[in-house]
Amino acid sequence: MKLARAAGFTMVELMVVLAIAAIVLLVALPDLRPQVAAMDAKSVASGMADALQYARQYALNTSNLVTFTPSGCGYTVATASGTQLLSSGSAAGHGVSCQPLAKSVSFLGDGSVSLCTQGVNGLSCSPASAASSPIAPAVISGGGSSWTIALSSGGLVSTNPS
Repeated sequence: MKLARAAGFTMVELMVVLAIAAIVLLVALPDLRPQVAAMDAKSVASGMADALQYARQYALNTSNLVTFTPSGCGYTVATASGTQLLSSGSAAGHGVSCQPLAKSVSFLGDGSVSLCTQGVNGLSCSPASAASSPIAPAVISGGGSSWTIALSSGGLVSTNPS
């Protein structure tokens, strides 16, 4: 009596097919790192713009001065009395770089933007309406794309690809 051989593939045949498939995938798929970096840059820019909008809205609701201070890819939002409302550490990763262009931006109780500095006699603020162009607190770049966060003198926030 002769035993029938089981139909199927041997382990060696399966390993060869998997190796060929892996090589084809490595060659065929593009490098996704630039796309990941671009998405991360857009996410950081969006988070910063949201924090600026929050700071403006808080200033409007409470009629108090609220300051946004960028720090790398992070930021701090605080009241004039020093109460911290929001903060974010440096969220950069995957090739994202952040360039803060302003030391701090403050929102007055009417929602307008003011550039403030801490002086010997306290906080000294000058309205941003004197600036000829929108204030850009930060530029975030990654994966070949760049996002500029801009503020009008009235306090409106926009995130623009550049």
